[in-house]
Amino acid sequence: MAHTGIIQFPMRKGWKRVHRLVVLPDYQGIGIGTRFINEVTKHYIENGFNMNLTTTTPALVHALARDENWALVRANRTKNTMQKNFKRYGREMGTDASKSDNRITYSFNWKK
Repeated sequence: MAHTGIIQFPMRKGWKRVHRLVVLPDYQGIGIGTRFINEVTKHYIENGFNMNLTTTTPALVHALARDENWALVRANRTKNTMQKNFKRYGREMGTDASKSDNRITYSFNWKK
């Protein structure tokens, strides 16, 4: 029903980051994703790591904002630097639909 990827948070020793959270469509919107990510996060916290989750998904933002385990640490608009990097090396990057310019992102840290 649910799957996640956890990666090392770049340039932050002792931090892990939720890279992706996927819940099958039939099971979305009923709290399975939030409960799942909380259980996965507890495993990493118990092993001495801090945990971060950054998302643009409105439903997940609302769920984490209500969850007592997560603290909103950043909410703003970001620019996709990948687009600049592709241009720098003379390549095109997908269509406008694949860009994330001006997408609002929210970053949450697990409260210890």
